[in-house]
Amino acid sequence: MKPRALILMYHRVARAGIDPWWMCVSPENFAAQLQAIKQFGTPMSLADFARGQKDGVLPERPIVVTFDDGYVDNFEVALPLLRQYQVPATVFITTHNIDTRREFWWDRLESILLTPGQLPDKLTLDLPAGDLTWALEDASSLTIGQLQRERDTAAWRAAPGTRLRFFHDVWKALWPLAHDLREIAIDKVADWAGRGAEQPSTRRTMSSSEISSMAEDALVTIGAHTVHHLPLSAHSFDEQSRQIRDSQICLQQIIGKPVTAFAYPHGEYSPATVGILQASGFECAVTTSSGPAPIAANPMLLPRIGIRDVSGNQLLAQLDALFGRPV
Repeated sequence: MKPRALILMYHRVARAGIDPWWMCVSPENFAAQLQAIKQFGTPMSLADFARGQKDGVLPERPIVVTFDDGYVDNFEVALPLLRQYQVPATVFITTHNIDTRREFWWDRLESILLTPGQLPDKLTLDLPAGDLTWALEDASSLTIGQLQRERDTAAWRAAPGTRLRFFHDVWKALWPLAHDLREIAIDKVADWAGRGAEQPSTRRTMSSSEISSMAEDALVTIGAHTVHHLPLSAHSFDEQSRQIRDSQICLQQIIGKPVTAFAYPHGEYSPATVGILQASGFECAVTTSSGPAPIAANPMLLPRIGIRDVSGNQLLAQLDALFGRPV
């Protein structure tokens, strides 16, 4: 068996009433998962893994924990548990909403469309590719019971004709847009739904003081995740450069340290993206391609394993299937 490592991808440590992107792991399960990680392999930071790759010196079964987006629960809930179990982590932060209480755009869309209640029968959006119209029919009504029945269903697996499928279809239409156009479109959806102005959210990005405090912990490495969480391959070279460099500069000013690790939003990149990262001084970057990382993997295209809200024993079984039992 070829030497390999496992890079784990988390987003949030929180309890969620509905989790359409499978982003949340409960605090109890996260604690048990950290125990499983320590039991099974050798936890290490992404930076140490990248250096070990370069030098050809790595421990047995290296395991790296990463978080995407920079939700505040990474600071409030995940960090104390990382300290308790002494597991390093790299936290990739999208910078646009730092020091605001705004939701990420996909969370705002969820708040608008997946709140129980009645919506108008038809939505039309004027988008750069042309008008798109959705006829909701039965999906115009959403009850608490219906929402609960779909609470563990991934948005991309939603059944046709459901509110969750409608939510995913609208998300898919907004996903490739430039930030300003996407914000205008979401405002239109909010007005159409009668949801009014955006409200401050507990699902916010960490503040600059929280990021700075987190970065002071030797267990934590701060990485960049663009300014607006755009799928980079869908945008121009200049826009990609702005998204990458501006997020890097912002975070470096906050933490007073170089930021040399990057996560591709949505896993989207092109050869030009990789070139921009290398020219900007990034030393490693992670994708959303699923699987173990060969020790000889390109450090700018490292695959990861998305972790769901499972018990420690279930995670241990997953690691077992990927690595094989320790001898």
